[in-house]
Amino acid sequence: MKRLLICGFIFLILCALLMVKCSHSIQEKKEQKQHHAEVEKYKIERKKGDPYESFQQLIQHERDGYEIEFHERGGSDLLVFSPHGGEIEPGTSEIVEAFQGKYSTYLFEGTKQENNRDLHITSTKFDEPILVQMIKTYPFSISIHGYKSDRRHTLVGGTNEKMKRAVVRELKNRGFSAEIVQEGKWLSGTNPKNINNQNASGESVQLEISTAQREAFFDNFDTRKGKKKAFRRYISGLKEVLREFDLSS
Repeated sequence: MKRLLICGFIFLILCALLMVKCSHSIQEKKEQKQHHAEVEKYKIERKKGDPYESFQQLIQHERDGYEIEFHERGGSDLLVFSPHGGEIEPGTSEIVEAFQGKYSTYLFEGTKQENNRDLHITSTKFDEPILVQMIKTYPFSISIHGYKSDRRHTLVGGTNEKMKRAVVRELKNRGFSAEIVQEGKWLSGTNPKNINNQNASGESVQLEISTAQREAFFDNFDTRKGKKKAFRRYISGLKEVLREFDLSS
């Protein structure tokens, strides 16, 4: 009788665990479906195009409202950069800045009071002269971008398959949601014209970080003040990948 009760108790526990697992699976599929819809919506918005198709066009109409900041680290084989920093894709600048000191960095930042999105030049057309010349001297580069989504998620693209897998692994190990964007897909970052692939080797990683994920990095997203533990965990994951691949100064 006692053995029967124990078996029954174990059976109930297994059933409960199975129900929890199924519930999590359903919720995960629901979130993935919603995220896919958000990405498709954002894709349609981006297809409307940018006001400017080159840096030359931009400076003809925007006399100020942007800043270019770069720090070259002697001996660094890596350039970490964002062509859409500041208020263009908020939160990307702070991620790039976390790599200053050990790696070379570059930022093109929107500083306008409003309509900073007008300063967005898509990566396959981004031709700001300093970055164009700078990136050619580096064997490897990582670009930081932001995309619109309410799901805390990172889309990992670029041309280096091994490092992309390592980035996804390390981010997931630290509790973040991440996936690789397949070559040829939107936001995959594999187009040879992408400024990130204009480095000396053509080897790159591109991170597209959702709005919700970037918001979760700061106490106040509007000012990006007060970096949370999530920010430090995220950066720690990326730096672990760089150590693994020995991309150090």
